[in-house]
Amino acid sequence: MVWEYYNGKTVFITGGTGFIGTVLLYRLLSQSSPERVYVLCRGGQKKAQEKWSNMLPEVAASVLTQNPRVTVFDGEVGDTATMNLSEDTLQMLKQTVHIVFHASSSIQLNNSLRELAYSVMAPTLCLTRYAMKFPKLERFVFFSTAYANAHLWKDHESTDVPVDERVYPLSNEEDGYQSAPDAWSEVQKNGSSDEYDAHDFPWPYAYAKHLAERLVLHKASEQNKLDKILIIRPSVLGPADKFPYHGFATAYGAPSTACAAAYMLHPGRKITLATRCKNPDQESTIDEVPVDVVADRTLVHVALGTSGCVHAVSGEQGRLTTEEWWHAFKKERLIPWNARPTWTSDNWHSPNLHQIARKFKIIGTSFAFSEQRTVEVLEKLGASEKKNLHLFTDRSKPYSLYLRRHHIHHQAVEVARKNKWPLFSARLLCRKGKNVPQIEKTAVA
Repeated sequence: MVWEYYNGKTVFITGGTGFIGTVLLYRLLSQSSPERVYVLCRGGQKKAQEKWSNMLPEVAASVLTQNPRVTVFDGEVGDTATMNLSEDTLQMLKQTVHIVFHASSSIQLNNSLRELAYSVMAPTLCLTRYAMKFPKLERFVFFSTAYANAHLWKDHESTDVPVDERVYPLSNEEDGYQSAPDAWSEVQKNGSSDEYDAHDFPWPYAYAKHLAERLVLHKASEQNKLDKILIIRPSVLGPADKFPYHGFATAYGAPSTACAAAYMLHPGRKITLATRCKNPDQESTIDEVPVDVVADRTLVHVALGTSGCVHAVSGEQGRLTTEEWWHAFKKERLIPWNARPTWTSDNWHSPNLHQIARKFKIIGTSFAFSEQRTVEVLEKLGASEKKNLHLFTDRSKPYSLYLRRHHIHHQAVEVARKNKWPLFSARLLCRKGKNVPQIEKTAVA
């Protein structure tokens, strides 16, 4: 039912060479037979194949690089709908595409709203306008983030904030998106908006995604096509559990890897973090989701006709406590070190916090992201289909950073270089691991 849906379909994807996009394409092409998959990539076919070949073992990469159904266009999303493509190509896409996956996005959390207007919001709005004109469009999928609603941490007294799969209005409106065009105009004109100033988002990026969601929904509502919109909200991306292989990740795709690299080189005995939890080691949590869970949830919900917002998260059962993450981290440091998190009630923007806490902000918080819509979808699937899908995080084994050693070491070297520390400190403190494991051909059969 799931994979058969994609047979004969024409798909267009932005961000197809990124962390999520690569796994999404791998799963789609290894399990189904779409009529055609068009990938937008700056640098075109040569650049896309180079990226996939560098990220994946040869057997897995060949699913993407040697597939006659894949066509890569040299272009990029921006503040116009042309994407640097020819008029003939644009018209061809308009007449043939059934499904659009918009996975391309800036990941610069602390860029200004003015910068994010041109790297997140404008490209999303332009692509939505374009896609709404497709006569064969069945689904437009926008990849947002579960932390688009992280401002709720400051709005709630609870130390475990519930977040449902819906739009949270920032003003007094029922649907949450009618005010989006006015807010967008403010951002374009002033580099901010009244609603952004009125809510304490951890980063401008979170608000940019929040507003982008609402702009997508508003544009679709104008065309009476809300039923064609699917917004996927991943939490903190982590390495794959299963597909294309256990431990697959890109160098900068998993934020927890960057945290480990920064903590690894910390010379002091304490790392200052902010929280309001009374027992933060056990009460504060990190919702890290394997990237293949994100890909499979997306593909299942598209196939079954879901519209609206869907969380791609580990949820209450699969998230980690800070203590669990810290225990895994300490195992990866070569030299024994007794530094511990030191918790403060300071604001999450405080300059007194460790640099990595000032960057990621959500360390010390806890969000109970609902995944009810995926639970409900699971009930519609047969036993045989469930076996070949990875829809929930597997926490049956202790959490480990073992398979990230190569990327932790790589990022630790960059941290040392940026801070003008001796580069041998990274080699001295970080365990080394292999970059890309080999996988059997049966894994892509």
